[in-house]
Amino acid sequence: MSTVYLDEQGSEVKKKGELLIIKKDDKTIAEIPLAQLDRMVIIGNVQISTQALALLFDKEIPVSFITTYGNYRGKLKPPTHKNVILRLKQYERYNDKTFRLNHSKEVIRGKLKNGKIFLQKHSRNNPEISINREIEEIEALLQNLGFASSIKELMGLEGAAAKAYFRGFGMLVKKEFTFERRTRRPPKDPVNALLSLGYTLLFNEMLSAVESLGFDPYLGFLHEVEYGRPSLAVDMVEEFRFLIEGLTLTLINKEILSRDDFIEQDNGGFYLHEKGREEFYRQYEKKITTEVQYKIIPSPHGGEGSNLNYRRIFHYQVESLARVIKGEEEKYIGYETK
Repeated sequence: MSTVYLDEQGSEVKKKGELLIIKKDDKTIAEIPLAQLDRMVIIGNVQISTQALALLFDKEIPVSFITTYGNYRGKLKPPTHKNVILRLKQYERYNDKTFRLNHSKEVIRGKLKNGKIFLQKHSRNNPEISINREIEEIEALLQNLGFASSIKELMGLEGAAAKAYFRGFGMLVKKEFTFERRTRRPPKDPVNALLSLGYTLLFNEMLSAVESLGFDPYLGFLHEVEYGRPSLAVDMVEEFRFLIEGLTLTLINKEILSRDDFIEQDNGGFYLHEKGREEFYRQYEKKITTEVQYKIIPSPHGGEGSNLNYRRIFHYQVESLARVIKGEEEKYIGYETK
């Protein structure tokens, strides 16, 4: 099973039996068997017929839409999951301030620890670059997480850690690229363009994972309720952001992408053009389907751990949260990279 990214501008998706036919200018450019598909992402100006959508709904395959600039538009998916019991427990936990704070601490702990490990690993591989101060700042903030008495205070610590982290991250960016600070809407340089696109794809993964189990994606525990924002999916993204930052460095430092793969728009934002996006999606899938040892206990397959790809790990982390919400496990344990 796989994810298909449709980015051929001006193309159309049609149905033929159990196949999805991709056409452009009356020519068939691809045929996709439904048996080989578990999600579809449509980028920009790609049309899809109602017959094709009906087939996807029948097979319970969600279709996500993002702009060519990497902004999430929305998703068409089968009817809401029937797990109303989980949602009732979720609402109950949301109103428990102690639970919210303790869970949020674990989410931020995972994010900061993974960020620190990420910088340490790259520091060892690049001894000529000194980012020890940034690593030490993140470690000090990690030690202070336990003393936070509110989510607002916790987010303040996370913000300070993010400044140190991205300062170190910027020093690791090589070749013809530079990175000074995180910018969004629009991303002000090519590095930010890669981060934004990657975070959008990661968010879409988490949104699918929380919806597939029956959670209300709009009610998170770390991020406050905001109209139209799937806060729970945003919560789940935090401990895995390092994957996108690692992918970004790989694409740049290994010269898989160059500055010629980016265009600057009138609003001052930088974006990948179509050829660059195609390569990005290939590399993203390669990254997200990489198998690593997953050691959260209880292991999903018994024993002390299993080799799983990140996409499966996302779902197991959501399942772990569901068990905590229902009182079957005492505490959510954030994912930790090695």
